[in-house]
Amino acid sequence: MTNWSEICLTANCLDTIHESESALGPQHTNKRFMNSPLALNPDPKTTAKTTTKAPGPTDQNRRWLALYSGQFYQQDGCTRMGATQHYGPLRVQRPFFPEGLHCLHLYLLHPPGGLVGGDHLSIGLHAQEKSHVLMTTPSAGKLYRNISDLSQGQQVSIQVDDGAILEYLPQENIIFDGAHGELHTRVDLQGSGLFMGWEITCLGRPESDALFEQGSLAQSLKIFKDNKPLFLDRICLTAPSSLLDGKCGFQNQNVFGTFVITTDVDFDYGQWQDAMNQTLKKKNAGSIALTQKPGVLIARMLGTHTESMRQAFEQLWQTLRPIVIQKQACVPRIWLT
Repeated sequence: MTNWSEICLTANCLDTIHESESALGPQHTNKRFMNSPLALNPDPKTTAKTTTKAPGPTDQNRRWLALYSGQFYQQDGCTRMGATQHYGPLRVQRPFFPEGLHCLHLYLLHPPGGLVGGDHLSIGLHAQEKSHVLMTTPSAGKLYRNISDLSQGQQVSIQVDDGAILEYLPQENIIFDGAHGELHTRVDLQGSGLFMGWEITCLGRPESDALFEQGSLAQSLKIFKDNKPLFLDRICLTAPSSLLDGKCGFQNQNVFGTFVITTDVDFDYGQWQDAMNQTLKKKNAGSIALTQKPGVLIARMLGTHTESMRQAFEQLWQTLRPIVIQKQACVPRIWLT
């Protein structure tokens, strides 16, 4: 079992939560990752033991670990990249400013393209006061069939300071049949800090008739505002499961997603929802539902195609961005390639 901030016990869906620190930067990185699988010099107590089979590699040698952490600050109306650290195959391209210098677009790259047993990604983003960052990825993440005894997954930690904006708009994650995935995201907001983001997950590869029939997934999205919980979402499933085809579960639809905006939005979401569901019905592409809770707008969608879900979320983002931050949506050019 890996030293994640959240460990899923799939037998009874109990969870043990360790609230990790969200501060980033050189002065914090060693403290934050000292006991994690990504530590360059891990604590001997948490380092994987050598396999009892001889000869054979250590668990540490069987892992491919990657880390990216970055700070972003505002100076003279321009958002700039601050302290940045990376380890392993996780990088960013140079910053782009298609909207002007106030908003920095960032593309996070993972050249291997997917995770097998033992692979873990750790991503940290810290938008400091009055900065504005839009982060996306060029392609879908993939969790491949796991034939090892090691877990695989991704952990994202986002901090948004007072007056800052962070838009987290990655491509979908595809969970291959036989994968044992862990996907955990935590967002910490301070003051008027704003988060807009989505997560889209596809179980199996239905277009190739490769359904998610064996494996497990533990996924969570947690948002805190001034250290108080604002939105907590968690799913824990092991296939085969009645959750996949039950009416109170996925209803035989393999794609699910959540899009949140951490503010009260003056928006007739009922009318938008009805119009979008009519469009989705014509495509037999699922359905979407919007809910305004105090301090957070939540959109959830179940469907059969990741492309239709991305398009629905993109349309919602393009509709709401001018209302929320008074700026027209600027589609990242990587989405058009």
